[in-house]
Amino acid sequence: MSHYRKCLRVASIVLGIVISTSAASKLAAQGGTKARQPAAAVAQPSLEPARSMLRNLVGRWRVEIRFAGNFDGAPDAAGTRVVELLFDDLRLQWTEELDSAQSRSQGVIGFDSRTGAFYSTAVHSSGSGAELLTGTLDMAEPLITFSPLAPSRGAASDGRAMEFFILRMIDADHFTWAPLDRGWRAVLTRER
Repeated sequence: MSHYRKCLRVASIVLGIVISTSAASKLAAQGGTKARQPAAAVAQPSLEPARSMLRNLVGRWRVEIRFAGNFDGAPDAAGTRVVELLFDDLRLQWTEELDSAQSRSQGVIGFDSRTGAFYSTAVHSSGSGAELLTGTLDMAEPLITFSPLAPSRGAASDGRAMEFFILRMIDADHFTWAPLDRGWRAVLTRER
């Protein structure tokens, strides 16, 4: 049985070579087309949508955080976020301080032109570790869906939605940051 399979495999390889050589066009010296065609250029991700999203984030923002069910009451937490260019218009750094707590946060958000993906990092003074996310832009609306690079230690093995976040640009003066499980949301309003 094994010898039969080996013969069948060799026969299929030989058949493939025969078909490919017989289907080949004439040589260039015989008036045929050149055998070598230039390699197709690798499509680079479009930078303009990413630049547009990031450009709109630069500035000073009032942050209001509300937990699920708090639609019209005072925010559960509030503070200020400042977003600045880091090195260029594809990388931003941000700092955030809450008004009523000793809590501070800082991070980076940007776009990797090699991979076509957004990334976000954050460190919170009240937290125990760094948050590392990668994101994709929804071209239909100004929205980036972020997912964790690695699940957190306490995360369920089923990849609960609360590890995923959405950054949604509402207009030039408002955006939201919220987990997919909608347990809370941060509404950021540009300060003038």
